[in-house]
Amino acid sequence: MKTCNGIGKRFVSALIIGFAISTVAFAQDAIDMEDHVLSDGKIDDKDLAAVVKVAQRHLTEMTDAAVKKAGDELEEAGIFRPMAFMVMKSDKVQQMRLADEAEEAPGQVKVLMYRAGLKSIARRGEIHSAIIAYPGSVEKDGETIRAMALEHEHRLGVSGIKLIPVKLENGEASFGEPMSQEKPFQIFYDEKENNSESGN
Repeated sequence: MKTCNGIGKRFVSALIIGFAISTVAFAQDAIDMEDHVLSDGKIDDKDLAAVVKVAQRHLTEMTDAAVKKAGDELEEAGIFRPMAFMVMKSDKVQQMRLADEAEEAPGQVKVLMYRAGLKSIARRGEIHSAIIAYPGSVEKDGETIRAMALEHEHRLGVSGIKLIPVKLENGEASFGEPMSQEKPFQIFYDEKENNSESGN
């Protein structure tokens, strides 16, 4: 498969910007979370630079793997299935595999299975970061556009979702500019129930 269009320098730059924004926002709520550089709830320029550099590299590597896999499946069958990748403690990117019988499950069920499996692995401290990629859509200028939804989390305190427009023309897949959205932690950490406590 040829390198997908739109996953060049502009895409990586957008990921870096998203990491920086997510990390700064997370730092304010990090005090209850352990085992990362922001566990004291404070952040300085050195901490931020370290977090962004490591998390950006991990997400870029996992995203590249997901985009290649999705692109190959699109060009072969016109669709791509939900998939998940993780960065192991060895710093290697590995695709998560479901049991053979689970491969026949509907897409939404497979996404739930990936979340549950990654959460179990993450809570045992076996991975640094994870992504789940699956087919989706996004509204732009009143038009529904085919997209790849990419949920990502990192143990250093980054969580978000990217919506990446997808095109398949003349048998060649291409991916456009990512759009970022906020996403609560589901894999590495439990979100604090601030809303339920605020009324007390």
